[in-house]
Amino acid sequence: DPFPDINVEASRSGIESAKSQANSLFAKGALDESVRWFSKAIWLVQSGQASDIPGELHSILHSNRAFAYIKLKSWQEAETDCSAALALNDGNTKARYRRSMAHLELGRHSEALHDVDQVLSEMPDSANNKEAMDLRHRILHLQRAGPDKTDGTIVHEMPAPKEKGARDPPGQVWKRMEIVEASDESEDDTAAKEPEKDPFPDINMEANRSGIETAKNQANSLFAKGSFDEAARWFSKAI
Repeated sequence: DPFPDINVEASRSGIESAKSQANSLFAKGALDESVRWFSKAIWLVQSGQASDIPGELHSILHSNRAFAYIKLKSWQEAETDCSAALALNDGNTKARYRRSMAHLELGRHSEALHDVDQVLSEMPDSANNKEAMDLRHRILHLQRAGPDKTDGTIVHEMPAPKEKGARDPPGQVWKRMEIVEASDESEDDTAAKEPEKDPFPDINMEANRSGIETAKNQANSLFAKGSFDEAARWFSKAI
């Protein structure tokens, strides 16, 4: 057992509880500890100690751990977890979106474009796919700027769980969040930009520190309840 200090019942209810605990830790910003809880649950499933676990739940464990890795700027681990999630459930749209983001950060523009295009094909409603379209535009921009860092042939291996407290070197700073909780946009200069139109007019919050804190708490609460898309919208409005 790589996590003897984490007690999880080897059953479906135990795995569900571990997932909820990992999500709660994530919402509190305890990213490394969240990864460890997801990893413990995944280990119990993969070792066969927790049987009769639906593939969809197993897929979500990988997809959610991938998001924690994204927040830790651990792009390769995130990409590998997303691939594992999709192998278990090819319909896991969040995993495909997150893998597109990880591919982009890893310089694998063609693969990033392939993934985000598939996400868009699964989400034709323009009211819900703005972030996917923004990500696609950024991929195309970077793709024109230079070649991919790989030839497109990748061997996916399961990432080894990180030691508690370990972190990768920081990557680019995340600035936006939406259907998959995060997308990024780097700025190469400090030129003034025109104010952007409010993309979330249906969410009301005060434009001050108190309002932002309240919005953060609401988003964290929605995340803990499993309402990831709505949590992303609240985080996005505050950002």
